[in-house]
Amino acid sequence: MSIFPTMYRAGAPLLIGLLALPAIADEPGGLVTGSFGDQPLELTIPPEFASATIIGQYADASFLAMQMEGDQGPVNLQLEINGELPSLGEMALTITFARDLGRNWSGDQDSLTLTLEEFTPADGIVTLKGTLTGQVSGGPSSETRPVTFSFDTRLEELD
Repeated sequence: MSIFPTMYRAGAPLLIGLLALPAIADEPGGLVTGSFGDQPLELTIPPEFASATIIGQYADASFLAMQMEGDQGPVNLQLEINGELPSLGEMALTITFARDLGRNWSGDQDSLTLTLEEFTPADGIVTLKGTLTGQVSGGPSSETRPVTFSFDTRLEELD
């Protein structure tokens, strides 16, 4: 008969952890996956670098994603999008490779296409999901490379 108290004690931390998951999921941050040319990238969006401001029908959203490990070394990807809801028309993408100076790449609404799957504000958090495809230019030789990035993030809504 002592199996039930043992199961209860072992299961309580697990249950408490599972109940805490929705609270963690509602915090700012997220993930960006995709490719830069033929190089796959997976970058994490820290909570402190994910924010959005909404004034009426105008929205301004941005995040900074990072990959610290791997062959590429430290990589930063910054995306800023803004415009009238529901379709945010202006964007700026910057990709920086820290190990190789001069390997900064950028693109905007003229070279990139943004497909928003979700832009939902609720309780101080903006859920932002979408895909960015097109080309960025730059690097040491002023080249052009194709990019495809999907992002799933939660942004802190600022006043």
